[in-house]
Amino acid sequence: MDCQKCHQRQANVHITQFVNGEKQEVHLCEQCAQAGKIYYPYSQFPIHNLTNLLGFLMQSGGVDKHLPEDKCPNCACDYQKITESGYIGCSACYDHFSTQLEPVLRKIHGTSRHSGKIPKRMGTAFLLKKEVEELKKDLKKAIEYEKYEEAATIRDSIKALEEKIVRGENDD
Repeated sequence: MDCQKCHQRQANVHITQFVNGEKQEVHLCEQCAQAGKIYYPYSQFPIHNLTNLLGFLMQSGGVDKHLPEDKCPNCACDYQKITESGYIGCSACYDHFSTQLEPVLRKIHGTSRHSGKIPKRMGTAFLLKKEVEELKKDLKKAIEYEKYEEAATIRDSIKALEEKIVRGENDD
């Protein structure tokens, strides 16, 4: 799609607005967008190379700039290598560099915990069982860190969900 302003270059800035319930779209090239002082936060976003999305987001802000100098005890990968390549060395790196990785993973996925996809035919009972499993993990952590009030709240949530599963409720 060509730029709607200069009609010479490829449009790579796409702006969609809803004004009075009506959708308005503008498609501009990067030069026209900058000339029109249109702000978009990731001007150097790697459009043609999304394999390094993690590395790009780690370097573009929202992440602690003080890189830890230690290495993963499992694979000896350091944090600098992760930010440059965009690839995590091994599963132990997630735990070892969790304080640096969590904000970036939240920015990309909306959460730092992988949930996967569950087929619709599995039903709500499966989702409830999965939620109970996660709550049980949280309960163990709360007890381990001696957060007993939090543990009691989690325990009550687990009981409520288990009762829902027994009754076969499909509603939230």
